[in-house]
Amino acid sequence: MRFTLVLLLVLLQSACAYSQRGSDEWWYDKMQRDHRSQCNQLPAQVKAQCLERQGGSYEDFLKQQKNQQHQPTAPTSESESR
Repeated sequence: MRFTLVLLLVLLQSACAYSQRGSDEWWYDKMQRDHRSQCNQLPAQVKAQCLERQGGSYEDFLKQQKNQQHQPTAPTSESESR
């Protein structure tokens, strides 16, 4: 009985720890895993740089996207637009 309860609690905890399949966060995590897998196939000197560029959580990605949306674009001068 105790084993069943512990197993159930472990399963519930692990289910809550992962993003829901098909959600935006799930797709982002999948993309990150795929990219890390591709980086791991590169030679050692390039692999480290590839993995450094790779990074950040989904929350970091959302913050970055939000910051980019709220940054005002610099107006172009008339001479540049012609």
